[in-house]
Amino acid sequence: MSVKKTANLGQTSILTKLPNILKCNGPKLVPFFKTVAIFFILFPKSKYKTADMFYLIFKCLPICSLILFILLHGINLRGFEYSYSRRILTGLAFSLLGDALLVYDHAFFIHGVLAFGISHILYATAYGMRPLRVFMLPFMVLPVIVIYLMLSGVLYRPLSYVIYAYIGLTMFMIWRAMARIKIDNNEWTWTRFYSFLGGILFATSDALLALDRFVTPLAHSQILVMTTYYAAQLLIALSVVDSHEDVEMNFCVIQETDIIKIIQEHGKLLSQVHPDDLFTLLSAKHAYIKQTVANTQIRAILMEKRVQIGQNIDLFLSRTPV
Repeated sequence: MSVKKTANLGQTSILTKLPNILKCNGPKLVPFFKTVAIFFILFPKSKYKTADMFYLIFKCLPICSLILFILLHGINLRGFEYSYSRRILTGLAFSLLGDALLVYDHAFFIHGVLAFGISHILYATAYGMRPLRVFMLPFMVLPVIVIYLMLSGVLYRPLSYVIYAYIGLTMFMIWRAMARIKIDNNEWTWTRFYSFLGGILFATSDALLALDRFVTPLAHSQILVMTTYYAAQLLIALSVVDSHEDVEMNFCVIQETDIIKIIQEHGKLLSQVHPDDLFTLLSAKHAYIKQTVANTQIRAILMEKRVQIGQNIDLFLSRTPV
């Protein structure tokens, strides 16, 4: 990795530290922090059954503020580079629906759980399946077993199936968030860590809610459950800050993997093809990348990555027997 690329990635890592994100995006996050403060001032202990609609409005306002934050940060209904932000935004929308349904949990509890389950699926699809990192799965299974043992004697059949499926989706989301973290200093990004930490806090909030609802009442359950929940959603929303750059870099890696796979499958046919010819076709097919990447630094990183891919393919071809 070149010194220039390392410097750029280091600068990105610094800019995505939480204090710097809050400093740079502070005005966009003011509505969130204000609505959270108002919610806890109005409802410090528990929701009031006599004012469900009032409670619903102030409970949902912080998530509405995070949706507004993503919209203000920049999003497009089209374009590969905004796919991450779109999925996180849609996940927040389903979380908002789940919040509203759980206010009337006596009638719509299962519906609310299903809405949150869909939000976890959307978060997981935003995180992607590369790298897979199957070795992390055992760490995801253990919490599921613990929660199953905790709730197995208190849930009736139809509800238990929904709850266990939801727990599985939650751990799947956390697995995908954990898998995308890169420990290497040159490729470390704080926003990926935020998505993982957000998933952990989300699971913590759900566990506290389940414990309070089905096992034993908890002191200060409102503060414990909602604080961890709002913090989780905030961290997940903050992960979109550098998602544009992250998606573009991941796309280059996917291109490299796919090209190498094609060469492995058709090595004898492609061994005489020069890498420049491959990239000419690739550039023509994906010309929109040049149109969507406006940031000069990102463009420079992508060009360096492209040269690196070409060198890797050239080296592979030189070792491929005809």
